[in-house]
Amino acid sequence: RDSPIAMDYLKIQRGLSDDTIAHFKLGYDPDKDAISIPEYKRGELINIKYRHLTEDSKLRYSQEKGCEVWIFNEDGIDIAKEKGGILIVEGQFDAMSAWQAGFKNVISPSSGKDSYAIWIEMLDAIPKVYIAYDNDKPGKSASVQMAERIGTEKSFEIVYPEGIKDANDYFKQNDSE
Repeated sequence: RDSPIAMDYLKIQRGLSDDTIAHFKLGYDPDKDAISIPEYKRGELINIKYRHLTEDSKLRYSQEKGCEVWIFNEDGIDIAKEKGGILIVEGQFDAMSAWQAGFKNVISPSSGKDSYAIWIEMLDAIPKVYIAYDNDKPGKSASVQMAERIGTEKSFEIVYPEGIKDANDYFKQNDSE
């Protein structure tokens, strides 16, 4: 949080508010020149993801080695059970943007669109699953695979308007309405 470059990235490039940054306990790791994104399972820190800010970095994202694969914003599942529906997005920043827009019943697979774990069984008790993966060929394909995995009868694909890449893109330009 002490880095003006990190705060610029979070607030201007990603459109996140101070409340959202604080809620998700985002930080800055100066050794990695990266935003730190903690991930929790049942309230316990299990991993830290990094969004590298250096343009010439080999990786845009990395994580601590040897950590468990889980979901981002696990609390979204409990809220979804109350509301009767859940929103699944492709990345952590997409989840934070949707959460900030009022969709507290949002999760993101920890390692992006291709990560499935035991958490997927937690969706069995949720009657409607809205899948809003990236607006590209891999995202569309992963959306279909996710729907097949959890049941096509209860899955709904969210289609973004032309020129919108993902939920973060969408909520930087639109509100929840």
